[in-house]
Amino acid sequence: MLYSIRMRSAKGGAHENGGHHISGAERILSKEELAQTASELVTRALTHSKGCADFIRITIDAIEDDAIVYKPALDVAITKSESVTDGLNEAYRLLEVSGIKREAVQKALSTLRSQPENMRGTLICNAYTGERMDTLGLRGVRVSRMAFAEPAKAIEHFAKEGHTGVHFEEALVLASKVLSCPGILGEFCVSDDPDYAVGYVSYGNTYHRLTPVKELGDQRGGRIFFVKPETDMDSLRCYLEETTVLITIESI
Repeated sequence: MLYSIRMRSAKGGAHENGGHHISGAERILSKEELAQTASELVTRALTHSKGCADFIRITIDAIEDDAIVYKPALDVAITKSESVTDGLNEAYRLLEVSGIKREAVQKALSTLRSQPENMRGTLICNAYTGERMDTLGLRGVRVSRMAFAEPAKAIEHFAKEGHTGVHFEEALVLASKVLSCPGILGEFCVSDDPDYAVGYVSYGNTYHRLTPVKELGDQRGGRIFFVKPETDMDSLRCYLEETTVLITIESI
């Protein structure tokens, strides 16, 4: 049996009580790995570049084998631009490949940046108009319960291709689950880590890393999922938040 372990941390109290989000992470692993991983996640919350958390919540759930869905990892591409403007223009262009309107991306990005603080979850927007489709405020939709099916082999596989680091691994897993969800046409992510200017877009079968998409030192960031206007939001939220998805690497 596998277990889902999830960490959320904030400064100034719990998120629900107005605390400022510091870090979140999760893993799916065996019982024997739980204690060490819990320690690593706590350390992450206490030593994050956004500050030292004073609220840390660890949640652990057992996962039945028949509740697991397997989905393939997205292909990986990378574009390095000369400036933030060039990086953002490349993001707009790539998302248009999947029929997401440039104006919709710009409007959604403006909505994301106009929030009083970084969202804890994801903004869900109409792919054609950019209008927000969820009604969850700063909470947003939280993508959860996902991991590589064979983490060690996946990390080794991508390292051979020159892709390393926890930012990359977590983002690829999340993007692969998100793009497997019915109704979602694409994703745009800008890191909220002030020391990390990389973002990505996902579309079709591709996870595409982009740098830079913001200036170093900028803490504003978040995720936007672009969906078809007829998408059932309850079904989308159930899949993203509750369905356990393990990501496979076809060449392994």
